[in-house]
Amino acid sequence: MKRSFAFFALVCAILFGCAATAGAQSKALKKDVKKRVKELTKEGWKPLASSSTLEYAFSKYRTYLEEDPENRIELVGIAIGKNVKIGRENAIMNGITSYASRAKAQVVGKMKGLMSSEASSTPEEEIDKFGAAYESGVNTKIAGLVKQHLVLVKENKDGSKEFNVYMSIDEAKAKKAREEAALAAKKQAALGVLSQQVEEFIGEPVEAE
Repeated sequence: MKRSFAFFALVCAILFGCAATAGAQSKALKKDVKKRVKELTKEGWKPLASSSTLEYAFSKYRTYLEEDPENRIELVGIAIGKNVKIGRENAIMNGITSYASRAKAQVVGKMKGLMSSEASSTPEEEIDKFGAAYESGVNTKIAGLVKQHLVLVKENKDGSKEFNVYMSIDEAKAKKAREEAALAAKKQAALGVLSQQVEEFIGEPVEAE
């Protein structure tokens, strides 16, 4: 009987602790969202073609990311133009291109560091060749994996418009796309012994901007 009571008390404590933590996180998130929305509104940003308020849309986006922070990765794309459709598409591509560029820089940087520390005979040009092919592959493969959440637009004095597109990508799917891109890129470069290290580097999440 005592054991059952102790177990029940432990379960209640765990549940209460989780609820308290979630409540604190929710409160902190709301405060952070409110502050950010205030800044965006002051700068002149408005949701594009949306019936939702900026605070509601931004809060929904941030909540989605916070629900699974390790697997839901934030991507933000920016663009300037006068045509809404083109500006929006360019902003989306900017976010994707930025991700692919960071993916390349991260892997190439580690490969060159390893090459230097281990006195590898792999020419630096081959690493650069791999990096260029890898970046191109990532850029192509993740385009269909990106989830668009919120588009903000701001009108400038010269008549042009600025676009910010808030997106996310699933890290598990992005990792698979990076692995496929790396596999194809390996065929275009002679990496020698460094080829064994590529998989390890590719598996690491791409660092945020």
